[in-house]
Amino acid sequence: MKTKKTLILTGFFLIFSAILLFGNSIETIPGQIVVNPEVKKKFPIKSHHAELSFNCVHCHEGQGDDPEKFKTPGDEGCLSCHKDKQYLANRLKFMDPLKFSPHNSIHDGPTLYCDECHNEHKPSINMCSECHEHEINDKLWMKATP
Repeated sequence: MKTKKTLILTGFFLIFSAILLFGNSIETIPGQIVVNPEVKKKFPIKSHHAELSFNCVHCHEGQGDDPEKFKTPGDEGCLSCHKDKQYLANRLKFMDPLKFSPHNSIHDGPTLYCDECHNEHKPSINMCSECHEHEINDKLWMKATP
């Protein structure tokens, strides 16, 4: 009986200590990025990244806590999850007989920078459409850029 009381008291003590230590909220931790509805509206993320529960720190780690000052992670950031450019080219190899794959085009091979087409917080663009507008608008060979 005495052991049960000791366990209960210890449990209450631990819970109370945790509330005192962490009860103010995560927002008070220096350097923590606060993702509130306003930030989500100003810096929306792509649906496929949202489904993975990504937030700012996945791409902007070590860039502080002010989203206004974040820099684009560049190819290094993108490829930390998406492997490498040759992998992406191989993944879209079914387009290669006609060199339609934007990740291995007849013009650039697998050398384009990711952000030449893909953007996270604004609509992506299809760089190919600068010259191939008709083929893209008629959806002859390419869909919207994610």
